[in-house]
Amino acid sequence: MLSIGELAHRTGVSRRMLRHWETVGLLSPAEVDQWTGRRRYAPHQVGRVQAIAGLRAVGFGLDTIGDLLAEGLSEQRLVELLRAREAELTEQITEASRCLSEVRARLGAIEEGHRTIMETLQLTALPALKLLGAQEIVTDESEIGAAVGQLVGSLRERVPGDRDLVLTYDGTSDPESIMVTAGIVHEPEPAPVAGLEVIEIAGSEQGAAVHYPQAPVNIGDAWMTLDTALERYALRTSGVYRQLVAREGAVTLQAPVVGRDACER
Repeated sequence: MLSIGELAHRTGVSRRMLRHWETVGLLSPAEVDQWTGRRRYAPHQVGRVQAIAGLRAVGFGLDTIGDLLAEGLSEQRLVELLRAREAELTEQITEASRCLSEVRARLGAIEEGHRTIMETLQLTALPALKLLGAQEIVTDESEIGAAVGQLVGSLRERVPGDRDLVLTYDGTSDPESIMVTAGIVHEPEPAPVAGLEVIEIAGSEQGAAVHYPQAPVNIGDAWMTLDTALERYALRTSGVYRQLVAREGAVTLQAPVVGRDACER
């Protein structure tokens, strides 16, 4: 007979897990000392413990393992259990493959973004902008996408024609919020448009601009890549971020820049 410690040593399964399997009915001691409560196991139970551990390793639940190891398990029930697990694994593989494709696409986009920035990065003054558009306040970066979608949709409804867009993100006024703006460049003396307002964006004597012939896969990654590229100049972005979206799909990112030392003080 084997003590619980000896069984754990032979099978590589912890005592805690052996006790848990006993609690759920998967493993019963061959003997329990009525005075000390110590468990004793038969040598043949080593195989059962190894079988349970092996089935857990491939993802079977404890209830299913109980069915698989039950006496009198029919072939039909065995096939049903294995088919169910096959379907679960197939679904997991499909989801993992989708996630892998997304990760690879994002990595490729970041690498392409580095090349684009190295080729098109300009350190230049940024002009002041006067926009006709709408604004929405969000409290987290994760809310920006939905806000942009709503603002652009509203803008398209009110302004006819396919126009270049200007998106801005301003977190300078309140550290707890971001002002999201979507607009078009304000023409001289335009006709009033219900639901839209004139919005002025201050210029900057020092700025950075980078041009993407096609929209980046992930705009957040594009901004991070820009900050990484600016490190070689001891600069970083600061202020109101601008995203100029041309009607044909090209995107230009612009932002004021300051010395990194200035940001750290």
